[in-house]
Amino acid sequence: MIARRVRGTRQITLLFVIGLIVSAALLGGIAYVVGHDAIRGQIDARIEAEMGSLRHLRKQGGNPALLEALDKIDERGGGFDYVLVNAAGRRLSGERRYPLLAPGWQDTVFHDDAGAGIPVRALTAHLGDGLRLTVAADMAPATALLRATILLFALASLVLIALAIGCGLLFERAIRRRLDRMNQTAVAIIAGHLHSRITPSGYGDEFDRLADTFNSMFGRIEALIGNLRQVSSDVAHELRTPITHLQNRLERALEEIPEGTPGLETVDAAIEDSERILSLFSALLRISEVESGTVRRYFRTFDLSDQSAMVVESYSAVAEDKGCQLLSDIEPGILVEGDLELLSQAMINLIENAVNHNGPGTTVTLAVARRADRVSLSVSDDGRGIPEADFPLALRRFGRLGARRNSPRHGLGLPLVQAIARLHQGELELGDAGPGLRATIRIRGAGPA
Repeated sequence: MIARRVRGTRQITLLFVIGLIVSAALLGGIAYVVGHDAIRGQIDARIEAEMGSLRHLRKQGGNPALLEALDKIDERGGGFDYVLVNAAGRRLSGERRYPLLAPGWQDTVFHDDAGAGIPVRALTAHLGDGLRLTVAADMAPATALLRATILLFALASLVLIALAIGCGLLFERAIRRRLDRMNQTAVAIIAGHLHSRITPSGYGDEFDRLADTFNSMFGRIEALIGNLRQVSSDVAHELRTPITHLQNRLERALEEIPEGTPGLETVDAAIEDSERILSLFSALLRISEVESGTVRRYFRTFDLSDQSAMVVESYSAVAEDKGCQLLSDIEPGILVEGDLELLSQAMINLIENAVNHNGPGTTVTLAVARRADRVSLSVSDDGRGIPEADFPLALRRFGRLGARRNSPRHGLGLPLVQAIARLHQGELELGDAGPGLRATIRIRGAGPA
């Protein structure tokens, strides 16, 4: 559960960072396109203005005025490059290394005296009388400015992403810590500590409001379960006393009735019925005690392997008397922390369940094994088994199946085993032994795995 939660918060953080990176990349692309178009628009406007100024100068002073102006501009350096040619293609002004361009806008490269390429934006236009003028602006400064802007934007994005990752990790840690408190409380309640509550952080935020809601719910559940257990316990106690008195009177009556008296068998059958009722009440009280978690104070670390071997040895003769064979497959040296008597009772219940419901000729096997930090305790048989669809009914109190409905047994054996498994923070699973039934208790082991 915790691992899934950690993955969930990390996925949220990762998605947040990925979203930020994608957003930064999109903004960078948009900034580049917008900046490039803006710079080009400004340069184009300057070129058009320069071209218009030269057109106007030629209109006012003719070609001599235009040539004179181009020579002066070329001497002082006006920020533009010019090429003026006549109808025959002869250069009238401008550097000869610059190429002759067709009319219209062009992105091209001029070369300086050293042969280095200079990217330019050029406009070529006809002036009349066969003259063709090219006005070109150096794009290198604008390109350098654009690159510097993009570089600064990229560095700022990296800093922003680093901050986002740091903030995301802090966010993940804070969320995980708050969720851990809720998870620990839920686990404690599942284990039977119904008094456990979530401790609010004191911030008064959504998590605190959720904690208050959960605590109210837990309190209500505790009250309902407590009332239910109290009623069940009170009923069992109140009924057990008069039934015990009734059984005692029947036994005294049985001793006083002479042999052969009519009704003697009826009295004997009534005594057996009262014994079954008392056994039922004892089982209900035992389940209630286990589910309350009060017996946890008797937990200690013990060798489950040795105890399982003792149970098999003790019940082998009982199984043989009923025509069954009881085997064992126990790994040595398996330690667990729990209630020795309750786990022994669970093994006995599972063995008796397999022997009593299958009859002579059945082989029952008690197996104990360890896998990593979990201990598996299973009882399997090669008898009739039960359909998988009936597993939930078999684990329910008074849940008796098919032909077993008329059995004098009360159907509380497996529910008691399930309560014992949950008390040890484990679980009881039913499965197909092929043929037969396999009941497995899985609990946490103690000591090195």
